[in-house]
Amino acid sequence: MSDRLGLAFFTFAAVVSMLMTCEQPSLLVGLAASHNLLLVVIYARRKPARNGDRFGLGLGLLAALLPNAVPFPIAGSLPVTLIGLLGYGLIFWSLLTLRDRFGIAPADRGLETGGPYRWVRHPMYLGELILRAALVSAAPLTWSSAGLLFLLYGLQIARALREERCIDGYAAYARQVRYRLLPGVW
Repeated sequence: MSDRLGLAFFTFAAVVSMLMTCEQPSLLVGLAASHNLLLVVIYARRKPARNGDRFGLGLGLLAALLPNAVPFPIAGSLPVTLIGLLGYGLIFWSLLTLRDRFGIAPADRGLETGGPYRWVRHPMYLGELILRAALVSAAPLTWSSAGLLFLLYGLQIARALREERCIDGYAAYARQVRYRLLPGVW
């Protein structure tokens, strides 16, 4: 069920983001379309999960949907674009490292310890939060956008904690890679 739901969700997101790219061409919007297309390909080819988390699926879908409440800036400033590129760079690096282990819901598809996962345990979540912080800083509704950002931080933390309980061998990995999201902090 979650495989079909995720594939349908990311296919829809890819189509919408490609249409946005045609309407509002910008580097970050183009990267959003590329990101969603990559997720469609990964979802179509990924490994089945050994176990899953239905509540975590809801958290994942919410974390994927909520950022759409803050639109991409039409003409982003250079700092926003650079920070957004940093976030997308980490997202793409994480996805290409995970390959067929990616999922929106916490599940055990095998433990990945290479690439950015050598330094933090949830680099894709960190990349998403960096990207969203950049977009929120450029959004016209600062208070509601800031509230959304804090909600997204909470969702990503909850997802990370749930994911850590699902994956076999995670305790040993956590002893090797100390920080979940931000080296030196947490």
